Amino acid sequence: MSLLLAVVPAVAHGSGVVVDSDRSESWRGRVALDDPRVRDVPECRVAGCDRAEVEVRLPARLRDRSGGVELAIRTVGATPDDSLGFAVYRGGGRVALADAQIGTSRSVWLPKATARYTVYVFQNPFVPGLASPSVRYEGLVENEDSRANPVPRDLLPDLEALPQRFATFGTPPPFYDDEAEPGSSCFRSEVEEQGARLCLRFGQAMANTGDGPVDVRYSTPAGQRPHEVPGTQRVHRSDGTSTDIQSVGAMHYHPIHSHYHFADFSVSELWAADVTGRPTGTTPAATGKKNGFCMADTELVWWDRKGNSPQTYPAPRCLDPEPDSPPGVDAFKNGISRGWADEYWWALPDQMIEVSGLTDGTYALVTRIDPVNKLRELDEDDNCVRVPITLTGLTTGTPAAALGSPAVPC
Repeated sequence: MSLLLAVVPAVAHGSGVVVDSDRSESWRGRVALDDPRVRDVPECRVAGCDRAEVEVRLPARLRDRSGGVELAIRTVGATPDDSLGFAVYRGGGRVALADAQIGTSRSVWLPKATARYTVYVFQNPFVPGLASPSVRYEGLVENEDSRANPVPRDLLPDLEALPQRFATFGTPPPFYDDEAEPGSSCFRSEVEEQGARLCLRFGQAMANTGDGPVDVRYSTPAGQRPHEVPGTQRVHRSDGTSTDIQSVGAMHYHPIHSHYHFADFSVSELWAADVTGRPTGTTPAATGKKNGFCMADTELVWWDRKGNSPQTYPAPRCLDPEPDSPPGVDAFKNGISRGWADEYWWALPDQMIEVSGLTDGTYALVTRIDPVNKLRELDEDDNCVRVPITLTGLTTGTPAAALGSPAVPC
């Protein structure tokens, strides 16, 4: 359903919306590198901003409930190298900032009190030289009520494996000091660590559809990066408290990538398949060896749906210590908020399966999230997905991969 769209007068650039009921409102915009600069807004001094006016005017029955007003954006038709952020101003002062540099979506929660805001949407790519000259986006504003929990309880996550969206034998762009030889589908680290020669690259994504976030914590002595450090899962409770409940194993430091990896979070395999796409045999034809993940909120999968959390684990902040780390400690966290997903782009290191020994044909590409049950969650039955994939030209200089359908739970 669509909320009454009220265009606020005197908007020089962009759109205006009013949220005055429990229904959502949206707008569309475009951010270009050559947009006019805004001297009084730091986020708009280097590159131009798109601007929207947002007015919160909720009735008392909604205003008196706990929660907030969700303000979110997501890119439309953008490349993985494009990234947008936004800053929210009121009365000349900034009241909120969403400045993650990786992923399609950003969100914050604003107070429910009656107020008028100016939202500045700006380009914020992780690698500025790869950004598109212009990026389209959608904006969303809606009332969000916090859930009533009269009896304190654990708010467990529920990880759901999402279907792969892309597969290729293309050459990935450099990642930190890791790169592929010209024309190769394998990173240098994949060649050195796994003996890879032909890398089937694919993206994979996982959503959290549970009651609370998946939240992993670990720490090191300040400025030190041991090879391994223990990680724990933090479980949040409905009364606002949290507990570190169990070990999730060792976090491994990767010297080339210069950050820690959460091991055993996901594994992908290629299986021989019958005509229906069902895996056959007792062992996979090939197995991926991706050795770590850095969970983050990169995609708002519950877009325009009640119940999602604000963006709490932005990327690439999961790579760096928390700014409020205790003295003498570098404290790290990574996770996925309720209603969010994390997609691992095909061009990330180890996001592949080595297939040089396989023959052309159709296989089942199977991905399992948390395969050894390191994480406590609500439901273990939605952690696996499989999709048909056809590989051709494996012994030629032009191998190809094509994902089929349907994608089904394992």
